[in-house]
Amino acid sequence: MARRIIYWFRNDLRLKDNQALAAAVSSAGEIIPVYVFDPRQFEKTKLGFRRTSALRARFLIESVAELRENIRHKGGDLIIRTGAPEAIVAKLAEDYDADYVYTSKEIAPQETRIESSLSKNLKLANVDIKLFWMDTMVNAFDLPFPVSKLPSAFAEFAGQLSNDLKIKEQFPTPEKITLPADYEAGAMPGLPELGIDPKEIPAGAPETSPGGESHALAALKAYVEDYVKKDISYPSAEPLTDTRLSDWLSLGCISASYIYRSVKVAQSHAVTEDAIITNLLKREFWHWTLLRYGPRMFKPSGVKHHFFRRWTNDHAAFGKWTNAQTEDRTINEIMRKLNTTGFITAAERGTAAQYLVDDLDINWTWGAMYFESLLMDYEASVNWGRWNNTAGVGED
Repeated sequence: MARRIIYWFRNDLRLKDNQALAAAVSSAGEIIPVYVFDPRQFEKTKLGFRRTSALRARFLIESVAELRENIRHKGGDLIIRTGAPEAIVAKLAEDYDADYVYTSKEIAPQETRIESSLSKNLKLANVDIKLFWMDTMVNAFDLPFPVSKLPSAFAEFAGQLSNDLKIKEQFPTPEKITLPADYEAGAMPGLPELGIDPKEIPAGAPETSPGGESHALAALKAYVEDYVKKDISYPSAEPLTDTRLSDWLSLGCISASYIYRSVKVAQSHAVTEDAIITNLLKREFWHWTLLRYGPRMFKPSGVKHHFFRRWTNDHAAFGKWTNAQTEDRTINEIMRKLNTTGFITAAERGTAAQYLVDDLDINWTWGAMYFESLLMDYEASVNWGRWNNTAGVGED
């Protein structure tokens, strides 16, 4: 058994069903849980808006704050730092003489670059890093095909999985987390410490963000009780998004496989499969698509490499779309809702995106970047996968 492990939380802000954390706790006498707020996440994009909006930042802070409280209830604490994770986590590992760093494996380009840099920094301190693939419900070796042979359409993907779907087993919640005696916890930052003016929170936005694991579990319980157990169909085909469970899922306040198992158990006698199961499988498909194609998903030509399609880079028209000043009243209502709350339904997302692509003929990656900034449930694979498909450059 290792003496001491640094556990770096990323998009897995939970204790329940957290594979990497469970492995760390069972593998070391002392665990140093760490979360690093990366200022680069909140910088302005080339289009003038933040990569992560004030609303999303507040939701993140709320979720990390609850995680800290949950860890404290287990006898530990969450070390909070602000800066470049690849430098800070490596320095903590060296300062605390850790044997390993455990963390989740991410697939978006910037996150993987940070992982690579951290790995190089840790080698200088003779510390090993162990990455855990946790974002999907199915392990890569349990797929009925190699990732390089991923089906090009979701229907085929789901069809191949349906005969032999191997969802991960639930991982145990740590009973106790033991820290070294000489740790410095650090203060939880507010928006100003992240370079964000609190006045950027729009008027009319909810006063508090329901971030955190307990809110995620409560939302899932309500959905199961109100719809699944009663065998009642949710009013839309996208309950994962429209119930806002995806908000918490995006930060890992709850795991996709936990949602899947909870719904499956509750609907054991149902006649039809709950729509949220299809939603989770679609999310799975987009995650594997991003893993297969990488940076192609973020380029105007998309994963299909449609180089012949040319887009208009019209800043004025794009500004009217983002500021809800188009000639279409419905689009304006959707964009005002997005700007104020950070949430629009799955159908509204499709409507707004289709208008930008088909009516305005504007570079779809601009729209994807704007949704990335504002949507509370932003996940790279899901957001950019949807936009790829809307623009006609995706695989589905």
